[in-house]
Amino acid sequence: MLTLISSILVFSVIVLIHEYGHYKAAKRVGIKVYEFAIGMGPLLYKREKNGTIYSIRALPIGGFCQMEGEDEDVRTSTSFSTKTIWQRFQVVFSGPLMNFVLALVLFLIIAFSFGVYGNHIDYLAEDSNEYEAGLRTGDKIVSINGKKVYIWEDISYAIAGNESPFYTIAYERDGQVRETRIDNNYRNLIGITSKLKDGNTTTTVSPTDVTAPAYVAGIKDGDVITKINDVSVNSWDDVINQVELTESGKEVKVTVDRDGSTLDFNVLPEKQIAVKFNTQLERSFITVISSSAYKTVYYIELMFKTIGQILTGKIGTDSLGGPVMVISMIGEAAENGILSLLNLAAFISINLGFMNLLPIPALDGSKILLLLIEAVRGKAIPAEKEGYVNFIGFVALMGFMIFITYKDILRLLRL
Repeated sequence: MLTLISSILVFSVIVLIHEYGHYKAAKRVGIKVYEFAIGMGPLLYKREKNGTIYSIRALPIGGFCQMEGEDEDVRTSTSFSTKTIWQRFQVVFSGPLMNFVLALVLFLIIAFSFGVYGNHIDYLAEDSNEYEAGLRTGDKIVSINGKKVYIWEDISYAIAGNESPFYTIAYERDGQVRETRIDNNYRNLIGITSKLKDGNTTTTVSPTDVTAPAYVAGIKDGDVITKINDVSVNSWDDVINQVELTESGKEVKVTVDRDGSTLDFNVLPEKQIAVKFNTQLERSFITVISSSAYKTVYYIELMFKTIGQILTGKIGTDSLGGPVMVISMIGEAAENGILSLLNLAAFISINLGFMNLLPIPALDGSKILLLLIEAVRGKAIPAEKEGYVNFIGFVALMGFMIFITYKDILRLLRL
């Protein structure tokens, strides 16, 4: 029930904000809006004001904004088709833009409410390369490889994404800035996450994704890890430590309890650059603003990288998720608390905004592309041709969604 309620709430708000962006822009440039609806399906309630019907519909999933002349050949002073290219661009682009704004607002709420991890070292493992290189608790990280850093995301992404076997870090102590070179720390990862119970980690796990070594080896969502390399584990920290102790290049023997049965899996871990320190939680205005803006921009950039990896074959279709996977993720996030749910909602909002900007027929990006073509040609593409292209695109999009949903179901059933 929690998953259902959370999913409806998240999807409704994100889609509604998207459509509200179209609505406000349309009103601003003088386009008549026939109806602005909350929800989909059968009509429950409506009220008309200034020629626009404001309605509530039965299915609490998203909403829509129906504009004059958007999907019909109407040539009046208040129709979409008679507005300038720039005005129509504003209307089309405002939907995705509002998704990015929503994500920024959610990140701001999170940051103001819970704080932001800044750039002052709070904890530092004494067996780490950072400690050996001279870093100490309280030091302020100024830059990594010459790039200024202000928040934890800056620091962790700069180190983890480093392609060199070492990195150069500048830090401030007692008013003096020092610089040192640090060799990368590495850790073994088998691709599992801990299930939280009452806000605490447990040895009940879930594979991070279908490409994770644990998933490939056969570990399932809900498995309870009892031993690592035949050593009993009683906490999530025990699991991490025992995996870390595994010799590089060797398989990790994972023993799990699955519905009362004991099963063994041999998992070949992946090596990943590790950051063996963390930073202090801060609530300064500047840190909160910079952190929220950084996360929004970072996730938009991540979408570009992901599309590039899909096109180049670095990411296969097994890594893609559809509605079933997203609903499952929302349910898990809701169980983990409001912070986790807000973070996921912000990411989904960015995802929706970005995907809508792709030049795929029936999406906002396709309409923007047609507007650019119109600007170059000096005349609009005939409405019937545009409608045909959108219809073909819509059918293809629905086919793709069915395919992704099918993959989701197979993933859940592990077929």
